[in-house]
Amino acid sequence: LHKLATASRLLAMSSLRPWNIFKTTLYVASKAEGGAAGSLLAQQLSQARARLQEQEASRFSSPFVRNLTYLMVPSAAAWLLLLAARWRYADGERMRALETKPGGALLLDLLAWRVATHFGPYQIPNFCNAKLHEQALKMLQEPVLLDHERMRALSRLGQFSQRRIAALSLAPAGVEPSPGTPLQAIEPLLFDAFYEDAASVAQTAGTSKDSHRAAMMNIILDVVAASPPEHRAVPPWVLSGLVTAKGIPWEDGVQGAELRSVLLLQLLKTPSNCQAAGAMPEVCKYLSQPGFKQKESTLWPLKAYLLSGENPDLLRKASRLVLKQCPGSVEPCQRRERDTPSLQIKRELRNFWTTGLLTAGWGIFINWTAVFTIQANLQLAAATCGALGGMAVLETLWRVQQQPIQSDWYWKDDVGPLAASAAMCFTNCCALAWASRFSCIVPFLICRLVKDDYMDAY
Repeated sequence: LHKLATASRLLAMSSLRPWNIFKTTLYVASKAEGGAAGSLLAQQLSQARARLQEQEASRFSSPFVRNLTYLMVPSAAAWLLLLAARWRYADGERMRALETKPGGALLLDLLAWRVATHFGPYQIPNFCNAKLHEQALKMLQEPVLLDHERMRALSRLGQFSQRRIAALSLAPAGVEPSPGTPLQAIEPLLFDAFYEDAASVAQTAGTSKDSHRAAMMNIILDVVAASPPEHRAVPPWVLSGLVTAKGIPWEDGVQGAELRSVLLLQLLKTPSNCQAAGAMPEVCKYLSQPGFKQKESTLWPLKAYLLSGENPDLLRKASRLVLKQCPGSVEPCQRRERDTPSLQIKRELRNFWTTGLLTAGWGIFINWTAVFTIQANLQLAAATCGALGGMAVLETLWRVQQQPIQSDWYWKDDVGPLAASAAMCFTNCCALAWASRFSCIVPFLICRLVKDDYMDAY
């Protein structure tokens, strides 16, 4: 402070002009009067002012504590609101009444939002207690249904199927949940997806039903994956319709054909389905073919690898399951090793790859200085690597938190999940406050709000 006061008195005697450049005050002496002494004085004055500002900023808090404070206040409010919603809508009648009120469907979507599970108490058990899926299934059975009504019903069912325990709680109206009831509950979706008639054969791609079919197949895949292998019995027309189905998603690239084989293999792990498949010529013909190995047509080798598809090993496994129940019904193809990982791993790798591209692109955009020097390029590379590292930490923490959320303990216990949700909320706030020093917050929010739903990242 003494140096700053002395410099200020000298400033009055000299011709120093203050310049405010990017929130930093620089003092420039005129050539006629300042000279070398004025330049040195200007530098000392600027340095003293900068040190004073740093001392005043450090006196209050560090950037991490400041950012954590900014995040904790709204996060604590959100956690308390979700806790109040968990207590208020524990009554099934009140929850069902909320769906019929104006704006109630939007509130239910917010309570079932996957992001909300990381910042507050779990709300999906209340959805299951209220049996909200029954109204959605009833709506899907209506002969005349508007597109937005059908999509709303599919969205409500998707909120159940994305959680394994919630998917196992699905059951037809008036039936208590038990092994096998989830697939019985979604039989209207199986009928729309696999039962072929004149109208479905004439359906062409590019219509509004494409989005409906994609949503239906996500629900069907979730329910099949959640059900134990011995409780995946389906009607025979589901198996025959699966091998002959057309349109989205089965003809959406080479991975659509691999997805058909994956779903058929999962269904054939049930002995009753194998017995039905052995008596169907179209299914046996499909299992007897040699299969395919094909890469996506693109100039990027990594993209072609991640979007490639192959199913010879899937067809061989499925045909061997059928032969155990119906000997001689299928001629299995020759054994061929896979050239790529499984379809699930490829989708996970693609999700990581797109997240990395988004983060790197945003980091370059934010830290670009348009200066082509070695030092500037090294600083840009360091900032981009920091953004990728911060995103890796946030993504890892997010996926680790998914494990207890999907567990039986988090579903059935009352007190433990509340404490766990509070710990998750505080941990996420700390991670975001730490990662705010890097250019990864915006890509992380884009991934959670947009990309996860678009790419089915769950």
